[in-house]
Amino acid sequence: MGLGRLLIVDDDGPFAADLMLDAVRIGMDVRVANSTGAAEREIRAWHPTIIAMDLVMPDSDGLELLRICGQLKYPGQIILMSGGFELYLKMAEEIARAHNLNVAGKLPKPFRQNQFSYLLMSLI
Repeated sequence: MGLGRLLIVDDDGPFAADLMLDAVRIGMDVRVANSTGAAEREIRAWHPTIIAMDLVMPDSDGLELLRICGQLKYPGQIILMSGGFELYLKMAEEIARAHNLNVAGKLPKPFRQNQFSYLLMSLI
């Protein structure tokens, strides 16, 4: 096993692939989910140690996924990502904390690839 299990939840395939490549380069095991339902299945079956989630998804928003993580008592780290307003990231962080989830970082999109890599390295 690598340095941890990262689940990337993002419907933008090329963007998720770039993040996956960065995480693999630093030694992580990585899976990608492009929907909230797929993410929930991965969380239940694979038990990622870190989830990097986009808050704006076509099937539901990241707030729904945070609620699911809260119900599952997800013990790992969460990285919130959003191309929306900074206020949305703050609101998501508050909701995550209300569900006793551990928010390790917030990345407003677009962000530089190295920001993601540095954040991951600080968590493993």
